[in-house]
Amino acid sequence: METRLNEVDSRVLARPVLDLLDLTSEDDIAAAEKAYVDRYHPAYVLCKVQIEDLTLIHQMEEAGFRFVETQLRLTFRLSKPFDVPEGPYLFERVVRRDALEDVLAIVRETFTDDRWLIDPWFTDARGLSGKRYEAYVRQSFERPDERVYRLLERQSGRTLAMRTHRHLGNGGALMLLGGVHPDYKCAGLAPLMSFHEYNELLRQGITQITTHVSARNYAILNLEMSALKYRVVQTFVVLRKVYST
Repeated sequence: METRLNEVDSRVLARPVLDLLDLTSEDDIAAAEKAYVDRYHPAYVLCKVQIEDLTLIHQMEEAGFRFVETQLRLTFRLSKPFDVPEGPYLFERVVRRDALEDVLAIVRETFTDDRWLIDPWFTDARGLSGKRYEAYVRQSFERPDERVYRLLERQSGRTLAMRTHRHLGNGGALMLLGGVHPDYKCAGLAPLMSFHEYNELLRQGITQITTHVSARNYAILNLEMSALKYRVVQTFVVLRKVYST
């Protein structure tokens, strides 16, 4: 088992947040917990366990971890460009900080299927969730292997949708965040934004696409599995444990 400090979430909470990686049922959970508590004094610790591994899930529950989400890993292969009709929209990479601020204005409000929003431990869930997503988009803007894109209305210049992804190398990309302005969520912009992004990736020679989606995010699951032909390759149970101050 590997313990990793989640720097973005830690900054948002102003206390250490840890991710537990590569867990197995053979790990000494009690010893590992003592070690990371002594080192980090965390507020919040998260792990993802493959849904088939009931032994490990039960071990983590016995150690005080609680279920917060079911998450699906989806993949699909790009083979040809999507047909994107001419319209009143402009798709572009965000490279200027003023454009980034327009994207962040959407990010703070648009996400509703977030485990922080439904976890009763968070007392200011809406505010913290918005700050968290904003921090992740800022990170994508700064990291050389990540990209931020937006969809604008040509006439007004208003930012209507955004997407981020990470280049993985070897022709692969990991989709990170995507959202539509709250006033335009029923305008069909989510698939249009996705089509633009995938066409841009294909132009760069990237064909293998991976994403992770909460099982409660029905709208995105329906979009990605029907319109985009993603397939499920793994399902995870997400568990967390919180620690008093």
